Parts: sequence; structure tokens; C-alpha cells
Amino acid sequence: MTDEQPSAETGGQVPPGTLSEIRQILDTLADRLRRLEAVPGAPPSPLRPAAPEGTHVEKPEECDALSVGQEILSIPSSGLEPAQVFSLAMDRVSRLLTADRAMLFLWEPEGSRLVARAGRGFRRDDLETISLKAGDGIVGQAFQDERMLRSSSGSVSVAEDPFLALFPVRDAVAVPIRAAGHAAGVLYAGRRAPRPGFSEQEILLLLVIADRVGTALAHRQLVETTGGHIGRLRELEVFLGHVLVGQEKEDMLARACEVACRLGGVRVSALAVPDGSEGLSLAASAGLLAGAITSWRASVSHGLTGELFATHRPVVCRDIQSRDGCEDDILREAGMRACLVVPVRLRHETVGALYLADPEAREFTPDEVAAVQVLASLLALGMENNRLYGEVRTAFEGMESAQDQLVQTEKARAVGAMAGGIANEFNNLLAIVLGKTQLMLARVPEGSLREGLSAVEEAAWRAADIVRRLQGFAATSMDDGAGRVDLAAVVQDALALTRALWKDEAEARGTPIEVVADLGSVPPIDGQAAALREAVMNLILNAVDAMPSGGRMGLKLRSAEGGVELQVSDGGEGMPEDVRRRIFDPFFTTRSPHRTGLGLSVVHGVVNRHHGSVRVRSEHGGGTTVTLWLPAGHAREVESRPAAAAAVNEPSHPEPSNLVRSVGVSPGDGGADHAAGSAAVSILVIEDEEQIRTMLVDALAGAGHNVESATDGLTGLARFQGGHFDVVLTDLSLPECSGLDVARSVKRTHPETPVVLITGWGHLLNPERLRESGIDLMLVKPFRLERLLSVLGDALRLRPIV
Repeated sequence: MTDEQPSAETGGQVPPGTLSEIRQILDTLADRLRRLEAVPGAPPSPLRPAAPEGTHVEKPEECDALSVGQEILSIPSSGLEPAQVFSLAMDRVSRLLTADRAMLFLWEPEGSRLVARAGRGFRRDDLETISLKAGDGIVGQAFQDERMLRSSSGSVSVAEDPFLALFPVRDAVAVPIRAAGHAAGVLYAGRRAPRPGFSEQEILLLLVIADRVGTALAHRQLVETTGGHIGRLRELEVFLGHVLVGQEKEDMLARACEVACRLGGVRVSALAVPDGSEGLSLAASAGLLAGAITSWRASVSHGLTGELFATHRPVVCRDIQSRDGCEDDILREAGMRACLVVPVRLRHETVGALYLADPEAREFTPDEVAAVQVLASLLALGMENNRLYGEVRTAFEGMESAQDQLVQTEKARAVGAMAGGIANEFNNLLAIVLGKTQLMLARVPEGSLREGLSAVEEAAWRAADIVRRLQGFAATSMDDGAGRVDLAAVVQDALALTRALWKDEAEARGTPIEVVADLGSVPPIDGQAAALREAVMNLILNAVDAMPSGGRMGLKLRSAEGGVELQVSDGGEGMPEDVRRRIFDPFFTTRSPHRTGLGLSVVHGVVNRHHGSVRVRSEHGGGTTVTLWLPAGHAREVESRPAAAAAVNEPSHPEPSNLVRSVGVSPGDGGADHAAGSAAVSILVIEDEEQIRTMLVDALAGAGHNVESATDGLTGLARFQGGHFDVVLTDLSLPECSGLDVARSVKRTHPETPVVLITGWGHLLNPERLRESGIDLMLVKPFRLERLLSVLGDALRLRPIV
């Protein structure tokens, strides 16, 4: 093989070229042929008549070369593979090209070799096995030097050229094929016959063929590049949709890693984010083995990651295994070679690193790097959107919860305002029913009539209990009965009081309920133990009702957010959304007629008075969890009360006859006997309800006392001033002036006279205000006659001993 270049006279060296350059070469060839034809003694062509003097006559060979060149140039360079262009072109030059062997070599970057793609004069099996390195023989040297090379018989030793050693020829030409500005292959032609070397005409035709093949190759590369761009844009477009719609963060990060693998054409990708300790922790990955995931750890000061954080630019490594001093153990241990690390930046700050890796050493094209950079930018935008979306969602949920709480509070307040008046009226009616019933029972002998009256009395007491619970809505604040409450003790008491339902009755029905109580150590709260106990009991009863076939009920108590949190959960069927939204409505129940629908309403009222909150989480078929949050109590000194201070006595009977009494005096301790057995006393009864007033007068007169009555406060005070009375019983709501005004007037003139307030409001009244008004005792409607006489006895004992 020789590298010498033919002189300009022989046309051996041809500048690489475009179609215009080839046209100029063809014109030069035609001009030379015309000059050769003008040599003296040359015979005229027998195929054509002699031309007039001064006229140029083209030789047949020249006409064929020009026409074949035009045919080659007419082969489309788009839509055809390079091998197809080679075959079409070789068909057109077969009558002019005296080569008996020709082959098309294309460069394969993956294998770094020239591979045979098409040929003439070779067996098909040869095409599948032939490949050359750059620089091997005439073909490899032409590719490496990007210039045409020729060899003639004896100029190149077969030992120097492995290709010619396999396929020996006398003459050979290797023309480099250029595409996109660099060598992309070689067009080879060889001749075994002992003939003169390839002519300039043949070489020019080979150059034209090489140009067409190069153009087809460039077009194919352009199509592949464009297709790659379109594919990457589609990948980014799809991922952008997941970024903008507020997907879950884990799902978005996992999708980003999958898209990164496709954009970079790699098997492995991973996203790492700062973990606050000068390192990166794995947030998502694709293609990583489980062992690599668990051992992932990257330092921001070493290896490729350190280089990335130092420059804030993408870092590319063709083969990390051959990199000296590389400390990216996470990539080495995973068996990776080619690596690309791209920063995930947000507002000039690197918030993560996107790793792309492949087990084969390779280069990353600029298009691949640019596409991954766009993905990293979208990923940073998605992470920020996800954070903002989470904050907005949390704020919205908080606002929604606050709105629901406000709606429930306002609803309860509206119901409370209505319930206050209704309950008072019902208490008056029930007081009449119970009073008259008890008077009749005292006079009726045993028999069916007495049984009927007893049934009426029992129904009235049940109605009174419902009214008492309904009155809870009217309370807007806690009274002085509030104190330091151990909520764990309250829960234990509630479990003990309801044990008959969730333990004994459930086991008797064959539907056992397992109760799991996790009562952690919590700080005390400020509140009313009785009200809180009732609220917890209601939650327990609701949970028991939700599991008619048995199940598991859990109670969990813990400190949370500056307060105490109690969770009561059941394993029932749960509630649909339309039911969950109405659970706090008074009298709403799905278990009628066994329940009144006041349980959760009472819970909401109690918690609201304690400045707490109620949350309900329920899934249809997945059980219900009710969470109470109550603020922790604040240390305060217990104020000592004077001897005349009022206290509340709540009887164990369902009858809501709360009694305000003096400290040290126990209601009912012989009060009835004292009132009945002692000398007659004078009693003033002030009550605007005629039936109640008549019942009180009859009952007290029947006990042997002197009783006078008045229908309003002013009339009652006038009678009090005009006579002598040992005890005054006054209703709270009176025409002209209230019962509190009556008490104040009585105490101003006769401080020693006891005043008993008769009301249906019960424990909802403020004891401090009652004490300030001069009220000594309170009798809550409805009441038993025994309670009336007991209160009277307590009132008489309050008089000073003369």
C-alpha cells in the first residue's frame, strides 16, 4: 500500500467535495478528453460523422461518464438506506467501472470498528464477518486520515493489510465517506485482472457514489436525531403533566427516574437530595438493585457528586471504573461504568442530584445531557410545586376543619339558644306532670290505676333526662365547678361505668368486644370531670353500637400539640360521607329508636365548652375514629370559699334535680323528716305557672305548713313585706322582676331568711351569680315531692338559731 498522492496531471488527488466541486471535476475531465481528441493523427469516431472544423465532438466514453454521473446524482438521498444507495449506484456504473469487487464500510461507534454493510463480488457470508479497526490497511487508513488512498500490484504487502490478505487484488481504491462534517465510512473498489490502474473517470465516479452514500447517511442520522429529539420532547411533555397536576411526591420522583433512563439511554437512574449532614440520601431510583438502594450514600465533597456541587454543572464520566481516586463507591459497587450526574437546581440553589449510569462504558451526547438538564429543571419545579401544594393543602384542610368546627359551633349555639327556652318550658310541664302524678300516687290505692300512674311518672322522668341533656347546648362556658382533671382517670371511670354494655351484655349476646386501652401519661386539664366523663361514655357507647357483631374498640390517650388527645376507635362498618357530616346534629341517629341522637351532640358541646376540638375519621367498611383534643391545664391557686358559698350536688338518680346548698349541709339528711315533723312554718311561694304553684302549695300544705303564694315578683315582695315568712321559694322566670331580683330584695330586708330558687336551667346557671343574688338553695325542675321537702328541711336549717 502506498500513501503517495498522484500529481495533478493524473488526477490522483481530488479535493473532498460537494456536488459543485464534483461538477467542476467532471468539466475538467471533459475538457481533457477534448484536448486528447485534438491530437494529430487521431482517427475520427466511426460511430459519428465528422464534425465541422472548430466544433468539439464528444467521445462515447465521455458521454457515458457524464450520463452515469447524472444518474448517480439523481438517486434520492432521503428515504433510502446507505446500502441501498450503494447498490443503486453500483448498478449504474457497472458498464464503466472495471472493478470486480466493491464494498461499503460504515463506522459503528459502539464497537469502534468499520463494518461491511454492502458489497459486490463478495459472498454474503463474508459481509457478516468483515470488520476493520481505524487505521488497519488501506480501508482503515483512508477512514482515519479522511483521504482517498490507492494501491497497485506489489505496492502493498498483504501482511500489512488484513483485508487484502483475505481478498487479494492487483489494484484497490479506498474513498472516505463523509457525513455531518466527519468520516462516517469508506467506499472500497478492487480489481484482480491485470489491467492498467483505475482511471480518473472511474475514480471520479467512485467519488460521486461516496458523496451520495454520505448524503444518505447524513440524512439518516438527521432523521434519527430528529426522532430522538421528538421522543425526548414527548417524554418531557408527559412528565410535565405529572409535575403540574400535583401528583404525590413519591410517584413524581419515581417517574422522573424512569424518564431519565429513557432520555439518557441508560439502565439505572437515581435521585438524591441533601439530608442535612453534608451528604445526599436516596429519594427515588429506577433499575437499582435492592442492595444498592439500602447502601446508598453520597458525599457532597468527594467524587462526581463533589465535582457537581463544586461547579453546579453536569458531570460526565465515560468509565467510572477507570477513574483514579474516584470515591463514588455507590456507583462503583453497583457495577456502573458510564455515569452522568446533573444538578437539580431551584432559585440558584442545588436541591438534589440526578444520577444516570450504565454498566457499559460510553459517551453521553450533548443532546442527551441537555435533555436530562431539562428534566432536572422540571423536577426541581415539581418538587417546589409539591411542597407548595402540600402547604396549601394543609392550610386548606385546616381551614376546612376550622370551617366545619365553626359551623358545628354555630349550629350548636343556635340549637342551644332554642333548646334553652324549650327545655325550660318542658321542665315546667314535666314538673306539673310529675308533681300531680306523685300527689295522686299518694292517694290512690294499689291497683291498675296506680300502675298506670307509675308508668306516667317513669316516662316523665325519661323525658326529663332528655331535656337535661338537651340543655347542655345552652351552656356557653364552664362554671366554677371546673378544676384540675386527670383525663386518664376520667377514661377509666367511663370504662368502668359502661362495662356492663361492652363486656357483660356483649358476651351474653355472643358478640364479645375487645377493649384495648393505651392511656399514656398526660398532663391534667382544666375542666369538669362529670361532663368529660359523660362525653367519653357517649363515645364508648357509640363505638359499642357500631359493632353489633363484636369487634375491637381502642382508646388511646397521649399528649399532643400543647394539650391532651383522646382517640376512640371501633372496628365497625364506618359511615358514608353524608352521614359523617350530620353526626353532630341533635337528634340525628341511624340507630333509632334505641338511641335519641344526642350522644355526639353532647360530646361536641362538652368539648366546645372546654375550648377543645373534635375530629372524626370514618371510612365506609373501615371503622370510625373520633379524636378529642383538649388544651392542657394551667397551674392556679384554689380559691378558698366562705362558709356561705354555694356548691352543686348532682344526685345519682337520672332526675336532674341539682341542688345548690351551703357547705357542710347535706341535702336530704333528715330534711324531709324535719320539715314534716317540726312545728308548722310560714312559706311564701312565688310562681307564675298556676299548675306548678298549685302543686307546690298542696304539697307543702299537706306537710302541715302555712303557705301563701304569688303569681309575680312584685306581688310576692309586697306580701313578704306585709307578713312574716320563714322560707321563700321563688321561680327564676317571673313577670315584672326575676327570681334573682326577689332574692336580692329579700336579703336586703331580712338577710336571715333562706331563699330557694326553683328553675329548669339546673347546673347551667352560674353559682357565683346565684350567690351574689342571695340564693341559698336551688331546686331543679322537674323534681320529686320528696326532694321538695328535703330542700325545705335544708333551708330551715340555714336559719340562725335563736
